[in-house]
Amino acid sequence: MSEHHHLSRRYLVIGGTATIGSLVTARLAGAQDASPAAEEGGGMPPLPPGATVAAEGLWNPGNLTFGPDGALYIAESGVAGGGEGPGMMATPMPDGALPPGAAPLVPPQVSMVAPDGTQMVLTTETGGIGIGFFNDSVFVSTGGSSVGSGFAPLPEENRVTAVDIATAEVRTVAELGQFEVDNNPDGLDVNPNLYGLGINSSGMIYVADAGGNSIYAVDSVSGEFSLFAVLPNLTELTGATPTAEESEMQPGPRQPVPTSVVVDGADHVTVVLLSEAWNGPSVFTYAPDGTYVVGSAVLSMIVSAALGPDGLLYVSQLTADFSSEMPAPGNVLRINADATVEPVVEGLFFPHGIAFDANGNLFVATNSIISGPDAPLGMVLRFDGIATPAA
Repeated sequence: MSEHHHLSRRYLVIGGTATIGSLVTARLAGAQDASPAAEEGGGMPPLPPGATVAAEGLWNPGNLTFGPDGALYIAESGVAGGGEGPGMMATPMPDGALPPGAAPLVPPQVSMVAPDGTQMVLTTETGGIGIGFFNDSVFVSTGGSSVGSGFAPLPEENRVTAVDIATAEVRTVAELGQFEVDNNPDGLDVNPNLYGLGINSSGMIYVADAGGNSIYAVDSVSGEFSLFAVLPNLTELTGATPTAEESEMQPGPRQPVPTSVVVDGADHVTVVLLSEAWNGPSVFTYAPDGTYVVGSAVLSMIVSAALGPDGLLYVSQLTADFSSEMPAPGNVLRINADATVEPVVEGLFFPHGIAFDANGNLFVATNSIISGPDAPLGMVLRFDGIATPAA
């Protein structure tokens, strides 16, 4: 298996067999055994100040979006079967392929939270990591890393699907994984793995292939798609020489690993990168003609992004430090107009998807990669007044 840290592979296989979920769950169990205080808190840090729980009981929540009905929609990866030991059944991020012969314990699904706070599962026929709205349908991207892994693929792996919110009817929009297999646009290892998506006002879906380092443009009605962009090789782009530690973590060219896509009202497509263990750019903004500018923000472990009603870009950082025995909490960061970066919420346990309501209240999915037996379930936390619209 390739050692390039293409997100799902980075989290699917560590030391050959263990998922990140199993490692973290084992560490949580050790913390619980060692500390009564940890036992009371489930081994996790307490909720940050100002947090209220908007949704709970989620199975590896990914990205979030608000629908025209005012409801919050949540993409969930589910829980994979197979494995041994505490937490070994936890689904890696995102949507890691199933072990041979395994069946999902909890299938990928889409949940919703109505404006009155009522929470329900919209469908268990599809789910995944990326999510967005157009007209009366919610669109979901499902990832996977079965290619070259020896694992069985997930249902709907590397597809974009649509769910009618009135009927919960599910249809396949586009299958994108085979394009990476047949064409390998970035010329590096073949590793299709769809991640976040964004949708413009005309219904064009821009979906990131975190494994293929590419962005696809998909027509939400016809399903026709094209290759919108191939992210540049960061080694060549920056001209920097990786440190010995960085080279050990990710041998070869520094791959960008796009994780989230945001489309603004002028159809500019902003792409954020995982930027794992690499001192390089983290934000690219593409014009409709495919030309791009590189943002100056240098971040790491970025997995989701959203535009606030204040017009600024916000990103979620999965963990501030994954090298320690227990990965450090993550956060949500604001990228200001002058390109400075500041945290707006800290102390989050594996945050992932972020979304804003019209009033600038922030919603963050947490516990995003560890749901499963003997592990905490996912939540969505609300923080008021983070991106208050300009008067």
